[in-house]
Amino acid sequence: MGEYLEIKPQVPDKMRLRNIINELKEIPKRNNLEKTAMLVEEMLRDPEIDAAQDATNHMIVQYLRYNDHGRAHAIITARNALKILILLKDSVKPNIVVSNAGTFDDAAAIVALAAFIHDLGNMVHREFHYGFSLMVANKIIWRYVKKFWDKESRKKKWLIYAHIANAVYSHDDKVFAYTVEGSVVKVADGCDMAAGRSRMPYSIGKVDIHSVSALSIIEVDIKRGERKPVRIEVNMMDAAGIFQVEEVLMKKIKTGIIADYIEVETFVNGKRVKLSRPTFTLE
Repeated sequence: MGEYLEIKPQVPDKMRLRNIINELKEIPKRNNLEKTAMLVEEMLRDPEIDAAQDATNHMIVQYLRYNDHGRAHAIITARNALKILILLKDSVKPNIVVSNAGTFDDAAAIVALAAFIHDLGNMVHREFHYGFSLMVANKIIWRYVKKFWDKESRKKKWLIYAHIANAVYSHDDKVFAYTVEGSVVKVADGCDMAAGRSRMPYSIGKVDIHSVSALSIIEVDIKRGERKPVRIEVNMMDAAGIFQVEEVLMKKIKTGIIADYIEVETFVNGKRVKLSRPTFTLE
């Protein structure tokens, strides 16, 4: 009777933060996105953003006892967002490109910055944090717009700001994302589920479906799909992770405009899971 089950998260080496940072830096360079590459380097060493992310985690982790919503999550989400946007490139164009208001490099820079600052509003309150994020990050957004789009017209600067602001606000599943940029950030946010990094807030130290399911996910891999441009593979050590997939990731996908371009595959210890309600089966 004295024995108990202890769930220990497994973290593959490629999911280590140092490797994700390196990948975040390399993605725009590999794809000749010069502006995005410079912006990524700038935001990673920005002391104001770093301090804001630290304050965010202090409020939500220390006081609410929720899981991380700070710098590590921001880095992972920015990396995810760039991967998804680039995989979509040949199938669906970002809104700023379709409207002839900017280039693909502009869209990538917008997505990277929005993903990096999207959760700062948690320092104000968890409720309506997606709105508070704009209030907290407003000056930061304008600082980046004025630096990286310094030669553009006032109208162009406002358009860039509008797309960043829209993507930040739209990341929550309570809000429908009606731009490709916003939808990409939203899905990228939902993909940060691995090794206990659930995007559905759960109480640290409390054993419930939120914490157990979060600890069950080993890895989330974003790659080119077989049937669709983007394939999201979720690898779990326990079927409890299904809760995260259905309640976090699928809600994020369904509340944006890129759902038709994404396929999701889930695996438990290497066996494919067929997602269905109210039951699921292993192949």
